[in-house]
Amino acid sequence: MCRFAARLSVFFLLAAVIGVLAPNSWGQVASGKVEDKLSEQSQAASERKKKLITQELHTLKDHPWAGDYYYGDGLGVNVRLSLAPKSGFVFTWNGCLGLYDLNYGDVVEMDGKIKLIFKYPNERKGFQGIPPELIPIVWGKRHYLIPADAVVGFANAINAGFEPGRTVGSDFLLRDRDERKAVSGQPNIPVQYSGYILKAPIKAEISAIKGSRLEDSARITTVMLNVGSEQGVKEGMKFYVYSPAAIFESAQITTVESSNSEARIVQDLADEKRGRPSTDWKLSTSSGRD
Repeated sequence: MCRFAARLSVFFLLAAVIGVLAPNSWGQVASGKVEDKLSEQSQAASERKKKLITQELHTLKDHPWAGDYYYGDGLGVNVRLSLAPKSGFVFTWNGCLGLYDLNYGDVVEMDGKIKLIFKYPNERKGFQGIPPELIPIVWGKRHYLIPADAVVGFANAINAGFEPGRTVGSDFLLRDRDERKAVSGQPNIPVQYSGYILKAPIKAEISAIKGSRLEDSARITTVMLNVGSEQGVKEGMKFYVYSPAAIFESAQITTVESSNSEARIVQDLADEKRGRPSTDWKLSTSSGRD
């Protein structure tokens, strides 16, 4: 896996340097150039800013979102974000080959969101980039920074049993040393998403196969499920196959009606040998992970 990540990392880093990947600041101010992001001068400047952030963090007590955060797999994905209200932020992405991406700048808190104002163009592609808007979410004693466009994904992870993680780390930015802290009740996600966190799993069956197509190296199949809004289903929710037991696929809801819903299943062509979607499949919003 690390070798695969390394090969992709080389491609994306080289592409960024020669300008194949167009810079994208995602609506934020970017005064630097892409080719300067990983320079010695940029790394030195980020270290100076990181020291200022650390100093400011020592003066803060029980701040709702300031701190050092991490998410990753310990291989090609090791993302760190340090931020404080006055000193701004520093973002780094490290992997098998070292430093893949770096950015820093100012922080603006507005309408319950933390907005990052980047020094360099911020492109979220491959092994680089970070969401420009983050929502602070507290769950028990844990502090998360969830991308503003991924709150539904966070709720799906909770329903599936992936969050709170039972091991070190998380698939979401989690404050350092919070990974083993207890949770209680529900996280304080924005009220418009509260219905996405389920009190009990929703189970479903595939009632019909609507169509299938090949796209790049994946097969995309559209299916109908026999559950809908009456059962608590919402657009964007994820269901996981629990029967047959050897199938490791998920279906994401795209359209919801009162008693049924439409979902999309994306399979890597190498994985579809385990079986294409069929009406024999049974699914649940829980992944079965305890």
